[in-house]
Amino acid sequence: MFRHTIAPKLPQLKVHTTPSGIRHYITPDGNEYPSITTMLGHKEKPWLEDWRQMLGAENAAKETKRCTDRGSAVHSLIEKYLDNQEHFLDGVQREYVAGFNQIKPRLNQIDNIRIQEAALYSNQLRLAGRVDCIGEFDGVLSIIDFKTSNNNKDRSMIQDYLLQCTAYAIMWHELTQEPVEAITILMTVERGMFPLVFQDKIDKYVKPLLQRTHEYYKAH
Repeated sequence: MFRHTIAPKLPQLKVHTTPSGIRHYITPDGNEYPSITTMLGHKEKPWLEDWRQMLGAENAAKETKRCTDRGSAVHSLIEKYLDNQEHFLDGVQREYVAGFNQIKPRLNQIDNIRIQEAALYSNQLRLAGRVDCIGEFDGVLSIIDFKTSNNNKDRSMIQDYLLQCTAYAIMWHELTQEPVEAITILMTVERGMFPLVFQDKIDKYVKPLLQRTHEYYKAH
């Protein structure tokens, strides 16, 4: 059984999605901020276009949807497990259960959960987003993010994930005054035997996060 602490009451955010799929959050003060994923997605990714051309537009769209559906399903299973729900695997597709079972031993290292799937924002960063989990991982209060992947990745390939988690840590501290210094990214790997675990401190990612945010707002 996972323990859940009594988390501070967070302000409710409204969500506005543009016709092009860009998500913005509206704070209680009426400020409209882009999601952290929207901001990070602003940077050009030439490899992504190369991948689409290699597969062809139709196949690339199908694979993108498959990976998105898998990510959403595994996230839902993780959330239910950490919420101490029973029988949450009943009727779930085998591939989603396999992804969950791969990461389950690492989930058991989480405790004293503050929040799950909660919207956060920062007036300092002028960003918002929805964090997967804030809790203790091996006794250390951390931003805990859950990812799914087709193949193994190394740290050089997940820099945006680390910036995303750093933003959540800043948002949480701004809203609750509770500092979170650690990042833990747990990743299921469809073509791998074991989950990947990336841990770090947020210090080294604050400056590049501010730089990317500045570049985004300069372009908009």
